[in-house]
Amino acid sequence: MEAYQNKGRLTKGIGEIEQYRTILEKDLFQSDEPHWRRISKNTITLFQVLIDRDLTDLILVLEHYPRYREWVCEHFRYAYSYSEQSADIYAASQLLFMGEPYFSKQFVRNVVRKLPAISEWSLEEIKAFSHQVFENHQAWHPIVVNYYCDALHTYSQQQRLHPLQVIALMAPIKKIARQKTYDYEAEDRDAVLDIPYMN
Repeated sequence: MEAYQNKGRLTKGIGEIEQYRTILEKDLFQSDEPHWRRISKNTITLFQVLIDRDLTDLILVLEHYPRYREWVCEHFRYAYSYSEQSADIYAASQLLFMGEPYFSKQFVRNVVRKLPAISEWSLEEIKAFSHQVFENHQAWHPIVVNYYCDALHTYSQQQRLHPLQVIALMAPIKKIARQKTYDYEAEDRDAVLDIPYMN
């Protein structure tokens, strides 16, 4: 388990962005075209790769090339990740902040699906993570904070923990006020939409 602090590298990537600049500068971005014809095939492939990774480099690219934010959010609806790489929590939060003007339920669902699952961690790691949720809850997107508060609560109820262990696990997040945010759980036509990448 990583320590998920506010990662300054996401806003310092002048050097790192160079590896993507050749593709992005050659792209003839067509903002008026339909989704699949708006950018070149090479750029589509690049974003598919970045979505499959931990989202850190995706956020780096979107910080330097904001014109692609709407396209990425739309594409993410159909980009159910078949890679096993979880998202960096801070990067996922940044993607949700950037994507707020373009929210769809399946976009948000697919970002949440990429978040690391606490079920894969030891009890000690989960206890430490509970503190990290509290330390970062003002930096992380409310959807992410709500997701992990719910996950910690569910874990505490489903595991055979001593009552004192439950208290210790839940104490750090007890004072986090749940924020009403985008309802991505509601049923809609995207509810079961899991479409692999289109060529």
